[in-house]
Amino acid sequence: MSRNVQLVALMLTLTVSSRVFAQAPGGGRYIEPDPINFNEHTGWIQMFDGVSLKGWDGPTDLWRVENGMIVVESKANPPTGSTYLLWQGGEPKDFEFKGEVKLDGAGANSGVQFRATMLGEVPGKRMTKWETRGYQADLDNMNSNTGALIECCAGPRRGVPPRPDRSFRGQVVRTALGEGLKPTVLATFDNPDTLAGYWKVGDWNQLHLIARGRTMMFFINGHLMSVMIDDHPTMFVDHGVLSIQLEGRGDNKASFRNLWLKNLP
Repeated sequence: MSRNVQLVALMLTLTVSSRVFAQAPGGGRYIEPDPINFNEHTGWIQMFDGVSLKGWDGPTDLWRVENGMIVVESKANPPTGSTYLLWQGGEPKDFEFKGEVKLDGAGANSGVQFRATMLGEVPGKRMTKWETRGYQADLDNMNSNTGALIECCAGPRRGVPPRPDRSFRGQVVRTALGEGLKPTVLATFDNPDTLAGYWKVGDWNQLHLIARGRTMMFFINGHLMSVMIDDHPTMFVDHGVLSIQLEGRGDNKASFRNLWLKNLP
């Protein structure tokens, strides 16, 4: 092969290579990710069939299905108190959860409880049959704690008390590592007031939870709200009950739909 032919071949190779790199989104060797499709459910478990409470357990005098939604209402007089509806499909370990929720009422307070432990029924107190303690992705129409990852609850004060550790909106928090120690803010990534603005009062909101190992991430309407890393040597829980709930004072209502779960490897 002559030198000229070699030069032509090299130029063709470089031209083709440059075109390949130029076609890659963002240039170079990196590929731009696609945005999440919230309604893509391949490989996910349907938690709610849209017509019944099959696969759920709770006080059915409070929880019902209405127009393709799971609905629960609380009253101010007499006060209903906190109420839970427990998913009966297993005790998820590493998982993703997606769902939609709408809260009505100024004092409406709700959340998704996960990796939770049953507290046990207290004789004479029917609602305690469904009470749990575990991690919670918190929501409320007052936006006092919407978007936070916390530990909740103790019902009528029994069992192991929930830790006061919290990852608030815009925070990446490592839990306290022992008795008498405080949690640590590893980073802040957004203003909590800005993030609160993504919660739509009285309208549908998309929830997305990821729990993998000791790291938990909470998203609302496509925005990362909080990250919790539970490195406590004895209090960390890697699996447990998943439930939805309503609490708060006054006449309030919570509606849930489009509930899906994916177990992670």
